[in-house]
Amino acid sequence: MLDPVFAFLAFTSGSLEGAIIRDMRLANALHRRGWRVVVYWMMERNAELVDRGIPQRMLCGGLRYQFKRPSALMDWLGGAVRLLPPATRRTFVQRHPAYVDRLMTNCCRSICDGGQSDPALVRRLLRLMRKDGVTHLLPTFAMICPFALAAKERRTHSFDYLVTFQGEELFANYAQRLGRLDEYHQRLREVVGGSPWPSIAVSADYARRLTAEMGIDAARLTVIPPGIEMPTRDRPPFEALRRKFPQLRPDRPFVTYLGRQDSEKGIDLLLYAVKMLREQGIDLDLVVCGGTSFGERYRDVLVQMSQHLRLGTYHRRRVPDEVRDALYAHSRCIVYPSIHREPFGLVAAEAMSHGTPVLVPNYGGVAEVVEVGGRRGGLTFNVWDSGDLARQLRRLVCDDDLHRELSANARQVAANFTVDRMADRVLELLGLPPRPEPTRAPASAAEAART
Repeated sequence: MLDPVFAFLAFTSGSLEGAIIRDMRLANALHRRGWRVVVYWMMERNAELVDRGIPQRMLCGGLRYQFKRPSALMDWLGGAVRLLPPATRRTFVQRHPAYVDRLMTNCCRSICDGGQSDPALVRRLLRLMRKDGVTHLLPTFAMICPFALAAKERRTHSFDYLVTFQGEELFANYAQRLGRLDEYHQRLREVVGGSPWPSIAVSADYARRLTAEMGIDAARLTVIPPGIEMPTRDRPPFEALRRKFPQLRPDRPFVTYLGRQDSEKGIDLLLYAVKMLREQGIDLDLVVCGGTSFGERYRDVLVQMSQHLRLGTYHRRRVPDEVRDALYAHSRCIVYPSIHREPFGLVAAEAMSHGTPVLVPNYGGVAEVVEVGGRRGGLTFNVWDSGDLARQLRRLVCDDDLHRELSANARQVAANFTVDRMADRVLELLGLPPRPEPTRAPASAAEAART
């Protein structure tokens, strides 16, 4: 058997979303354990997420899908765009949602075709895998697995792929607009059947949803939650917040939303809830941070709503890692008010790893994150209900005993979702040991000659 070589087929629009963070953490974990790893980027690249020593290659850029038919010429021209700084490219993407929408819609056409309408991409994928000796292909989303299946069916390079479901319903929206939702679901069922391993769902709720909405065989699904890096340093100082939030005070409680500022995240519910508490005489501040994947229209609306409600919200786009960690550590709680049936809750797990309680809806995989084995690191509220969100938020802000209890539990709950646990379970699923066997030195000159 060939020594395993892992290739991550990383699909990203440029925003640092949970799925790409999950996959690059897994890639780094495997690399640190001694496995051979390579990353192939699609659409955009987030090179800063990848450890040094891991080769990174561009499979295709977003401009490939500028038109209804994939264009190798536009892909080549896109190489000049990729010379721009990543922050510049992300800013452009976030401010031109119609552009991203067109690229994603056209990419979805190829996916619904089972990858057959983009044979050049399949050939390039095969060339890269042959060059790198890839044996295990791990696409970020199940929705790009039709390209992997098309490559496998050509039988010019021996490899298998692992299907991971962690956001397919968002891509289904593009297929629905094309009038090809049934084809999209059929492609997903085909790629599940084409892999030798059960497919990964990132939560038990999401596995049930995949079966109910997309017809994925429940017997072909296994649940492996994403992994987080547990903090190894001391609690970051409050002063780390000064550069971005000079008016925040350590003696005044504040609650924080961290994540994408897109409409399905329900941040407006949090604005209403904070307004309710303010009118009840509860003094607290609100911080909202994060980029977007679908343009800044919703973010602009949030700013207008905050001004109208006279909340004085501390509103920022993406913040540096050290500021994010300080927000996790010093917030009274982290609130994730999504109206979407989230597959998982990476932000909630990360917040608890800093000992900070979280507040999440009782809906979707995110609700599975806050309580493990009867131990709670946060509370839930009735989904879509800003009134109940306000009630539960009041408990976290005003009930010091409850807050201490949840804070004491939070790190232990988060420890169930570490990167190492995720890596162990993925390797076990693939039938591989936690670490590769060390290469044995030849016992003699004669043996060396034979090898």
